Amino acid sequence: MTEEQVTKALLQHLTDNGWHIVCFDFPQSGTGRVLHPNNADGEKNKDSIIPDIVAVKNNISLFFENKDRFYFPDYKKVNELIVDNQYTNAIDKLLSDYEIDNIFYGIGLPTEKHKEKSKESAHLVNFILGVNSDRSVEVLYNPKKIVL
Repeated sequence: MTEEQVTKALLQHLTDNGWHIVCFDFPQSGTGRVLHPNNADGEKNKDSIIPDIVAVKNNISLFFENKDRFYFPDYKKVNELIVDNQYTNAIDKLLSDYEIDNIFYGIGLPTEKHKEKSKESAHLVNFILGVNSDRSVEVLYNPKKIVL
């Protein structure tokens, strides 16, 4: 399963469950929104990030980083969004049309790729959603009980 397939399945799941998609991106789509760090010093995209999906519902926003496999650097990247406030200006601007009380950051990946390394790294993110081979979506990690 490719990252694009994971993203498309998650987009379908989110819209089927009442989420509004703010933006999305997958490799070579060119559809994503670039988020620059608060201290951007004029270098066009230095240290910028492009979330794979941003969705909103009921004053909650979800930010996804999706992969076709477990990739530890992305768990660390998502964790930096949770613990550092280096993208708050860009996130506030992106979500300025919505009243958001909580933002949660997570990972989407094929369900069968959520093995030991992914489980051991889960504490770094707010949630993990898995996409099954039939394109159904499974909640793999959700300690905050977010209605996904």
